[in-house]
Amino acid sequence: MAAVHEAGHAVIAMHLGVDVLDADVRPTHTHDLYSKKSYVGRATYDRPSNADQHRLIAVAGMVAEHVWKARGPACEHWWDTVSDPACMSDTDWAGTGCEPGEPDDALIEAVETVLPLLAGELQPKLTELSRRLIEADSRQTIEAIMNVKALLGYEVAASSDNARATRAVA
Repeated sequence: MAAVHEAGHAVIAMHLGVDVLDADVRPTHTHDLYSKKSYVGRATYDRPSNADQHRLIAVAGMVAEHVWKARGPACEHWWDTVSDPACMSDTDWAGTGCEPGEPDDALIEAVETVLPLLAGELQPKLTELSRRLIEADSRQTIEAIMNVKALLGYEVAASSDNARATRAVA
């Protein structure tokens, strides 16, 4: 789920016009067989222009997981999820402006805004970026990592000796 979660943040940030600097997933190397988090991830993006954008991006990881588990637009009962403090990381909760497990009306509105986007028009991007993040982690090849960079809006130049990703100018 880490790849889906981080892809959710990145896809919504890009949709809002916020530059995404990087996204990746990696194993936690836990020895706890019962751990729910065998992978962790990170999406790094420029500072959103306002608190509303920050909130939309912050909830997008949790919403993406919910969409993925529900297999698309048939998402129901998401409101039960947002009252669970463990549904988002401390960083994501901070981005919403809420205390963990204490959603306010603005957080609920953010979920209601992001959910139809990730379950609808942005679902193909969510799926593609999630798969590319998994591929980049499992292969650890320059090509796989550059595929992620390309989806994040970078111009990618690669040769057999090196690879380079630069921010594409819009």
